[in-house]
Amino acid sequence: MTLAEIYLKAAEVIRTNGHYKGAYFGLTEGCVGIELSAAERPVCVAGALSVVICGHPQPWEDDDFDKAAADFASRILTSFDEGNPVSSLADWNDSDRRTAADVIAALEQAAKAVAA
Repeated sequence: MTLAEIYLKAAEVIRTNGHYKGAYFGLTEGCVGIELSAAERPVCVAGALSVVICGHPQPWEDDDFDKAAADFASRILTSFDEGNPVSSLADWNDSDRRTAADVIAALEQAAKAVAA
């Protein structure tokens, strides 16, 4: 899967599941008390990338996830911790003024940029 595809699918995950702040994913229930799987819950930007790459919103050691997170951080942040881009993405994602629309737009812009 290309980075452009990963970013577009991550945008769709947030669009479908919802945007979350403060953790990789939220512990909410679906309709009528049905428990959602982890991959169906609202997610942060790193959680969305992880759902696409790893199948679960909490990333584990995965080179593809690490590369995608570092690349995305380099595209949207003026500076970030190269040793831990996920932490920098978390700070960006969790900003009080950050909305789901902001995150989706950033993922879609990154997809266009990497595909060019």
